[in-house]
Amino acid sequence: MPGSKKDDVERLSRGQSTRAKIGNRSIGHRLTQKERALFEAAQRQGYLKLPVTGLRPNVTNVYRLWCEATGKEFIVKGGAHSERND
Repeated sequence: MPGSKKDDVERLSRGQSTRAKIGNRSIGHRLTQKERALFEAAQRQGYLKLPVTGLRPNVTNVYRLWCEATGKEFIVKGGAHSERND
């Protein structure tokens, strides 16, 4: 079913169960309002821009899964360090 992996990432980010059983209980995935705003901006822009401090790794975890599901490049700018994984 096309798009189901993206749907599962969205469900995971909201703390709901996924059909594909992606995610891991020991890794945070549920997003706060602030993290959701960053995640949605990253989906539009094609990269995740992090503030310097004060953010849990959850948004990075979810964005990485979303990039894998959509075949996009995982790019993170800002924060304590920047990443680019092809």
